[in-house]
Amino acid sequence: MIDFETLKKEYDEKGVIVIPNVFTAEECDLIKKNAYSLNDRDITKNGYPHTPSEKKDGKRLLVFFPSIANDYLNKIRTDERLVNLVKNFIGDDVKQINNQIYFRESGDKDQFAWHQDVMFRESRNFNNDVEGDYFQTIIAIDDITEDNGAIEFIEGSHKTMRIPSPENLRVFKRDGLVGKKYTANKGDVLIWSVMSVHGSEQNESKKDRMTYMNGFCRSKSTKTYPDYLVNGKVINEIQINKIP
Repeated sequence: MIDFETLKKEYDEKGVIVIPNVFTAEECDLIKKNAYSLNDRDITKNGYPHTPSEKKDGKRLLVFFPSIANDYLNKIRTDERLVNLVKNFIGDDVKQINNQIYFRESGDKDQFAWHQDVMFRESRNFNNDVEGDYFQTIIAIDDITEDNGAIEFIEGSHKTMRIPSPENLRVFKRDGLVGKKYTANKGDVLIWSVMSVHGSEQNESKKDRMTYMNGFCRSKSTKTYPDYLVNGKVINEIQINKIP
């Protein structure tokens, strides 16, 4: 049984929380298998309107909206456990803003500068309520450790800091800032605020650190994006025509 009252208090204080054992190791293995089975062509032919992945040196670093092309990833996206988290944190009328697989393979040199996710929430699509209405989640598909590129958060920064958008999002520079590297076990879910300052260094280990990201926002705060919950009912397929 999830103690939402305690979780919400910690989330409000720190701007980031880890909820243990939401998904099983077997489910994570299937997520990973299905993520690797996808290619860019699958996502494009199913209607995704943008470049379906980011690559470096021929390696995929992440893929966008893989659920439109893979039934199992879509099943996890709409699983009652994730739906329960969304309902308890932001309610029954919710849009899905992102749906992504981050590969973070050993040696892929992927990294993220210090940033706040609000930088991606453009004013043409969102109003000012987004700062309190956004709900970012990732499922840890592999164990997340301090040496395999764990996300580093500055706790409480969602209340006290506003930093400029980085010149290069994919280059981590310390710049005098120190946070806490959040570790997690396979199957845990991390949640953070759109205002939390965070970044991640390269995966220097010999182990991969895949995550499955799903981001949501109360419907009242955005002009577009696919519906996720309407009056508490899950919308089982992503409305591709609503992806801006």
